[in-house]
Amino acid sequence: KYFGEGITILNSKIYQLTWQTKTGFVYALRTFEKVSEFTYDTEGWGLTHDGTSLIMSDGTESLYFMDTVAFKVSRKLTVTYQEQPVRGLNELEYIEGFVYANIWQTDLIAKIDPSTGKVSGFLNLAELSARAKALYGNADVLNGIAWHESTKMLLVTGKNWPLIYVLRLK
Repeated sequence: KYFGEGITILNSKIYQLTWQTKTGFVYALRTFEKVSEFTYDTEGWGLTHDGTSLIMSDGTESLYFMDTVAFKVSRKLTVTYQEQPVRGLNELEYIEGFVYANIWQTDLIAKIDPSTGKVSGFLNLAELSARAKALYGNADVLNGIAWHESTKMLLVTGKNWPLIYVLRLK
């Protein structure tokens, strides 16, 4: 019934989006029991948080900041690079004050200033994507990023990739 998409952990709860059903779920972190549901007006693609608000993407150039009580959008941010909108914001991670977003159907991860929406740079993973496709013919697009806080490592993978790559950011 649901196509699960973005997921994040905040305040001992797991928050999960669904792609097109506009329904989100909240689970208890310790037990994985569902504690509530919420709705939103867009598709659900990526989800992260800044320690206070949930930050959601919907495949457009927008990021949505939502509170974790009423699940209302408190702020909508347009992401731009050189004054042009950056569309296809997908998987999200909040890393040391910036939102990192995988750009759907590309080998790029954007580093976004959450106060302005401006992209300060891109991480180009074309080489890793090519390696994944060389190892496994069914490997498709870059599609997964995760931040490991204690090791300061970025984990990246893609649809049908045979590996997860571990990167150290400078």
